[in-house]
Amino acid sequence: MAWLKNVVIDLLVTIVIAVYVFTVADWGYWIIIIYTPLMLLLKIVAVSSGIGSAVKRGVKRGAKKSSDDVPIWFYHALYGANLIMLLYAKWWVVAVGWAAIWILSAVQEARSSKTDSA
Repeated sequence: MAWLKNVVIDLLVTIVIAVYVFTVADWGYWIIIIYTPLMLLLKIVAVSSGIGSAVKRGVKRGAKKSSDDVPIWFYHALYGANLIMLLYAKWWVVAVGWAAIWILSAVQEARSSKTDSA
């Protein structure tokens, strides 16, 4: 559970999405509307440039898995929860953004797994 400190922002964003979906808090709208495109842009850049897989290769080469490594299922659970809540709120455009973030994360993980096994 030492990895929880590495996902604080992801957890906070999921909480903000939940607060917005269930209470329609104005401040939540602005956080989501700013954070989602930034996250999507970062994922696109990371996948297109191979940044994530290069970092993982450097860390994992000859190194044991650390207790600080975040399990990939945790990111899938957060992104899935975000997507479900946004679909529930009928916020289609932002939901598509989170679906793309989730897909790009899976692509990035698949690439890094492929290069780690090579």
